[in-house]
Amino acid sequence: MTLCTATGLELIGSPGPGNYRIARSSYGALSPQLRGAEADGSLDTSGWSRFDTPGRTLYTTDDRLTSFMELLAPYRTEINGARRALQKDADAMGIPLEEYWAMVVADWDQAGTMRARWLPRAWRDGRALYRVDYPAGWWVDIMSTSTLAALSHHVEDELAELGVTGGLTVAHVTADDRAITTLIARWLRNTATLFDGTQPLGIRFTSKHGHPAGGTGTCWAYWMRAADAGLDEPITVTDEATIDEDDADLKTAQELCKIQTR
Repeated sequence: MTLCTATGLELIGSPGPGNYRIARSSYGALSPQLRGAEADGSLDTSGWSRFDTPGRTLYTTDDRLTSFMELLAPYRTEINGARRALQKDADAMGIPLEEYWAMVVADWDQAGTMRARWLPRAWRDGRALYRVDYPAGWWVDIMSTSTLAALSHHVEDELAELGVTGGLTVAHVTADDRAITTLIARWLRNTATLFDGTQPLGIRFTSKHGHPAGGTGTCWAYWMRAADAGLDEPITVTDEATIDEDDADLKTAQELCKIQTR
């Protein structure tokens, strides 16, 4: 760890080789969604990932299971939303929601539909597990007390407009309020200049789903400045592998998310 004397941010060097990334094989490892402003020039960040900025942001993890958890969690959210929507029906029948949900799932499973807790096979067949190596450089440790204090100072006025007046906490940077997290990312990408005259490559953060046994749960958000400028990215893709149905980490993630696959 290095404390930046110019910004007050806590910095860490690039991760070791072989970071994991799951992506659609038709796009490849280095083609995250391009973000941009709306037609009127405003930024609608509600559908963006945690530390996206205008341009491209690449996300990887230290371990395989965390990659699967990061990708499968949205399906779990959809499932939970479908279950909660049945609360009135459960109340009308006078039974607990979980009991009613089990009945509905059993009916869907018997009918062979792709609803409820099922993950379509196409999800797995259309994706690959990549490993990438990053260039040397500095990353911001977003979970650091020093970093939170420094950011609270640097974007104090902007945070106040978003209702954050008591300083940033870990709760802010791990929550789903994209107005806050993308504001932080924009300042770090576009404005922050570090003690050695360089800009941070990205942000190191912890998955909100925790860390698996034997893993770190550490995620990395890398801003693809070179690609956004029409240049080649200094990232090396070292491996590409298909995702097998019996992959141990995929199965563990499915169990944790209560999702099955066909």
